[in-house]
Amino acid sequence: MEAGVSRSMARIASILPLALILALMHPLLMWIWIPILAVPVLGPAIVGWKIWDEIRRTISEDPLVWEKQIRAFEKKERTRPAPKGAVVFAGSSTIRLWGGLARDMAPLPTVQRGFGGAKVNDVIHYMDRLITPHEPAMVVLYIGSNDLLDFGGNEPKSLAQMRILYDTLLTGLHDRLPGARIVVVATFPSPLNARRAEQIEAVNEYIRETAEDKPWLDLINGNAVLKTPNGAPDRSLFRFDRVHLNKNGYARWAQILRPKLREYWREQLH
Repeated sequence: MEAGVSRSMARIASILPLALILALMHPLLMWIWIPILAVPVLGPAIVGWKIWDEIRRTISEDPLVWEKQIRAFEKKERTRPAPKGAVVFAGSSTIRLWGGLARDMAPLPTVQRGFGGAKVNDVIHYMDRLITPHEPAMVVLYIGSNDLLDFGGNEPKSLAQMRILYDTLLTGLHDRLPGARIVVVATFPSPLNARRAEQIEAVNEYIRETAEDKPWLDLINGNAVLKTPNGAPDRSLFRFDRVHLNKNGYARWAQILRPKLREYWREQLH
């Protein structure tokens, strides 16, 4: 009897794969298992395409590549308007990816307006849609790292070009918001762009010098806390892409920025 049971079990086991295949081919079941099986194949492809698309737009010099993101901000503004007279944080993906910005800057009222892989000219182009409508008491800018990026076919700009771009941006904001304080956060060299550190510091120094005779303009340089003792970018503070700060990097950065911005805010109120 036991031998008969064994033969029966073996027979069932031999036909199970065929039965499973036939079952999966059923039209109703196909809508379930095809997406499941497609995930391991399509998932990495979609992620790869998104990364390439971001790089493509970042190396572009055409501000219109970010039009969709700006429209998304405007749509959000129509449904949930941001407070007027707050601190607008604007710039590139370093601002966009700062998930704990509002918490890190509390109790300052903040509006987060970082987008894509923006360059200085992109913020110039969109300032009247991105920043000025909020009538901010203070504008905090982190922008310029993508202009100096030496990666993916991007052509790093010269110091002379960066001077012109920053002069246009800062003067344009001040003309539109004469009562606002404008704070530029110094560009930091990332592990990916460490070879451009000297040029990056030259741009930061130009902004520092520019701010010396302008009471409405300040530079905060928190780069020291993002470096190792030998002066190189601390990789433990950056994400896998070696460009953007991770959670620990933002926490370290905020320790420098928060007290300075609170001090400027108190001065602005008086």
